Amino acid sequence: MSISRRDFMKLVGVSVASLALTGCRLPLPVSCYAPLVPTDYPLTAKGRLRRCWMSFGLLAEATSDEASLGSTENALGQLLVADHRQALDELAASGDLTPAVADLIQEGYEAAVYHVWRSNAPMTCYEPMIVDYAPVSADVLVKQSAVLSEIAGENTIDPENLANAQAALEHDMAFYALTDEEVASLYDRLVAEWQSQGQSAPAFENVDLEITPDAKTAAQFIISLLTSR
Repeated sequence: MSISRRDFMKLVGVSVASLALTGCRLPLPVSCYAPLVPTDYPLTAKGRLRRCWMSFGLLAEATSDEASLGSTENALGQLLVADHRQALDELAASGDLTPAVADLIQEGYEAAVYHVWRSNAPMTCYEPMIVDYAPVSADVLVKQSAVLSEIAGENTIDPENLANAQAALEHDMAFYALTDEEVASLYDRLVAEWQSQGQSAPAFENVDLEITPDAKTAAQFIISLLTSR
């Protein structure tokens, strides 16, 4: 049975998303994971979003700790995804983001959380594909969040570094803006070209994608979020 990338995240949660495609089944336990980094003052919606994007390192550590105990629950990942969604909904309700842009940012963040979890969880039932840019695109988000955090800490922001980060994020958001049918069509076209020309599939950053207005806005929002002081 074929399940779209959006549908399987809704059905089983980001922590076990790809397992639904491979026939692997894991229970979905109720989690009581401790709250994220308590503060003495309430965070704004943007503050909570920024905390979520700054938590990839913590998620990697938590995943390794869970794995050492024989667990693949991804409790922290599920908490991050839920908190991120709630904060985006607040911004959409206040008019700071359109629902479409909020959904696009959420899809990218869920993919990044899943990528960090999957990279640190000792699991083997993952089905390889001839062309699959999902892991690479998610890795771009994780790495760019670290780059932008470093940029934010600099006394003077280098325009070239910022422009490179924006280009990478716009390209990434353009990928997540594609429907599942468009992704499948893209893969089919690349495989056909690859076979006819006797070449390997192009690297993700070399794939020509349309930078939609929503993709551009989503990328700019992430940059502003992570570089604000």
